[in-house]
Amino acid sequence: MSSIKMAFSGGGVFFARLLETEAPKTCAAIKSWLPFEYQFYHSIVSGQALVCLPPDLTVERENQRVAGIPAGALSFLVADEPVLVPDEIYIAYGIFISRGLTVDMKQPVNVFAQIDDDLDALATCCRRVLMEGAEIIKFSLADD
Repeated sequence: MSSIKMAFSGGGVFFARLLETEAPKTCAAIKSWLPFEYQFYHSIVSGQALVCLPPDLTVERENQRVAGIPAGALSFLVADEPVLVPDEIYIAYGIFISRGLTVDMKQPVNVFAQIDDDLDALATCCRRVLMEGAEIIKFSLADD
């Protein structure tokens, strides 16, 4: 089982196990792109989550969900050009429902990784982003 490491620029390091059985294509795309870093903001409409719009990374749809996404989940919203939805990566730290400005208010995401430990510390880091502004998060293989 592969894991990825996520390091917040403001402090905080977390490890997420890749859900390679549930989302093999998404995990393969993420692993092939590592290491990478993006600036994450706090989500506006989806709840307790951070979000980034990667300009250079996309994946196929698989393992899609709208609700029932647990704290610590990493998910990928696949671009949907007809409704003007860009590619997005989410890090959920609490109640998260993938929704947006589409007609049915639903935008399913590929759930591809799960942080199992230090969820309270993750929530603290994510609330820091909410209150203090965007942060860079660096992604790498866990053994890097």
